[in-house]
Amino acid sequence: MTALEVLRTNEQAQVLASLLRAHPELVPEAEWAATTMLSAPSRDDVSAELTRVLVGYEFADMDADDVSVCDPEDVCAYLVDKAIEPYMTEIQRRADLGLVNAAHGIAAGVLTSLYGLRVYENSGEHVLGGAGRMADYAGRVTDLLVDLAIPLHHDILELTCPGWRTGRPVTTSAR
Repeated sequence: MTALEVLRTNEQAQVLASLLRAHPELVPEAEWAATTMLSAPSRDDVSAELTRVLVGYEFADMDADDVSVCDPEDVCAYLVDKAIEPYMTEIQRRADLGLVNAAHGIAAGVLTSLYGLRVYENSGEHVLGGAGRMADYAGRVTDLLVDLAIPLHHDILELTCPGWRTGRPVTTSAR
């Protein structure tokens, strides 16, 4: 093994920053690599990962140390919010960089996951049963996109979650 292979993430970042300071001619290439990495999220990968996390919740998770609410339904909602929040942050980050397609890919993945998890709504046999309607969480995603002025096209929403009403009205114009 090499020293580079065993570096921790923060140490890798320090090495990269040091190299870019010493070799500013590499900045465009590093910027291209970063943009490529940020542009690459797969809707299917996002959906599969979020679904894995949400389906993986167990009733024991409702007693986790980071859960500060007592009402069971609020705890269920907290757990769903906790799973979705990193994706919301990534949508915002991609949008701030002008990577609209990447933001849409993440959003579509979240919506696909939530749409597929409707089967758990009102189920007493899974944590998601007490979390409320999955469409309400999907509405948070579509609202964020509207707030960022990059709403998903109606056709994408209809393909991702047919017949679902999520948040504010969606645009019918192509973006």
